[in-house]
Amino acid sequence: MKGISHFITGVAVGTFFPDAVQAAAAGSFVLVLGGIGGILPDFLDFRFARFLEEPDILIDPHPAEFEAQKIANEIAAGIDRVGETRKKLILKCNTMRLGPDWWQQYSLKFDTKNGYVIVKLGPIVNTSQIPLPESERIWPEGRAKIHVPLLPTYGEFTTVDIFSGPSFAIEWRNERVEIDFIPWHRQYSHSFFMALLFGLVCGLLFGVTAGLIGGLAVLAHVLEDQLGYLGSNLLWPLTKVRSTGLKLIHATDAIPNFFTVGTSVYIILFNLDRFSAQPILDPIFFWGVLWLPFPIILAYFFYNKIVTDRAKRVSLLEQQEADLIAETQEVVDA
Repeated sequence: MKGISHFITGVAVGTFFPDAVQAAAAGSFVLVLGGIGGILPDFLDFRFARFLEEPDILIDPHPAEFEAQKIANEIAAGIDRVGETRKKLILKCNTMRLGPDWWQQYSLKFDTKNGYVIVKLGPIVNTSQIPLPESERIWPEGRAKIHVPLLPTYGEFTTVDIFSGPSFAIEWRNERVEIDFIPWHRQYSHSFFMALLFGLVCGLLFGVTAGLIGGLAVLAHVLEDQLGYLGSNLLWPLTKVRSTGLKLIHATDAIPNFFTVGTSVYIILFNLDRFSAQPILDPIFFWGVLWLPFPIILAYFFYNKIVTDRAKRVSLLEQQEADLIAETQEVVDA
């Protein structure tokens, strides 16, 4: 889900504690702790974890001497090496910066069906990823054959253009090579351990209620992510592999995000009212009438999703990678 959904969910968690609501009314920032816990997992990943990764294969092209075939050959050779040695490699693709606000775009695709790495040059874009008119040069496409079996993953081109480029884990799994997009995301930060740790820190610094709010807000983030296709490494450090989510929503689906934000706002308003000296909201009318449009819209979303998914028949791995790419685009490019 989007950052605002996680943040407002964390705040909503805090309003279930009467003493926290009363403290907030007196000027305390304890409810904000819930919001911080709600966005903490992604903050740790995109502001710290991604910078600690050490690549084994570094693609660092020069805009004036871009060699698509050379890049494709290097990536394909790395994939073949993993197939031969069974040892995991990290591939990192650097961006090509041309100036303060201009970047040379390129993209790569893992054609797992036919066994190719495809690399091509794109247009010049600004930091908002808006192409410079007529900047796309005619450049030979790079295409290199992969000689080991691949697990089907994200089937579209991955764009490399602004800020820090993407990374991939290339590893042997189930008698084939798997290419895992952004391997540093949703690991230790998205675990029960992190929820417990943040809760303990908040509890030691600000008291028991703050600890409960902080820990439950992180847990809420982790559980919300489990609704998607990727899931999280829930049992880190006991496990090292991200689990499969419930496959109900994608991270950028507008209606589930709208439902989460809207419902969280309703929860906040309702809890603030019921813990006040003179509550004025009628629970039956509030939830049975005012909130009713939200689940109706969500039900309509799931009906359309079921129909669409049956028609597309996209593999689970492809949908997981698509989720990661969309989420990374939102957070890294922000």
